[in-house]
Amino acid sequence: MGPRRGVMTRSTTVAMNIGDQEPESPRREASPSERAMIPEDENSQLQETVVALEGKVSFLESNGIADMRREMEQMSIQIGLLQRAVSNAPVVAHDICARLRIPELKAYGGARNAKEVENFLFDMEQYFLAANVVDEARKVSTATMYLTGDAKLWWRTKYAEIQENQVRLDTWDLLREAIRVQFFPENVEYNARRALRKLELLVPCRIT
Repeated sequence: MGPRRGVMTRSTTVAMNIGDQEPESPRREASPSERAMIPEDENSQLQETVVALEGKVSFLESNGIADMRREMEQMSIQIGLLQRAVSNAPVVAHDICARLRIPELKAYGGARNAKEVENFLFDMEQYFLAANVVDEARKVSTATMYLTGDAKLWWRTKYAEIQENQVRLDTWDLLREAIRVQFFPENVEYNARRALRKLELLVPCRIT
């Protein structure tokens, strides 16, 4: 009886091992109630997600609109201030002059005539006002452009002296006074005699 029991035990073990190697039985299909519960869970999650997204979008839209409104209000205030400043601003002279046609100036050629000298100086000052020329250096450069003939030669000499720092004619007042001293009739003879004396000092005359 003993050996048979051992054989039966081994047979049972082999049978169990063979059973383990057999393919698994197909899974049980979900019941209709279980199948119905799955999409409900997914739908609830989707609905929660959609609600959350809609809330974020609504929050962003409300904040964005509020920011845009604030910016528009600030821009409206700035535009109003600019319009008020423009309406209260004085009329600028050079804006009016830009619409005016300034006549061409008559050049001065160095005539020793008090009337012609004064007319040239007066015309230059009127031109400065009409063209809104306020810079002194620009006044000097503009006025000297209208010098011709002997006046141009005189200015070239003065310009060389300016470059060597011998004289200073960097304002309209200084240039105007220099023109009067040089070209007024009562100063012509004096200037000629002074130049002659200077020449005599440089080249002494030999008395025979």
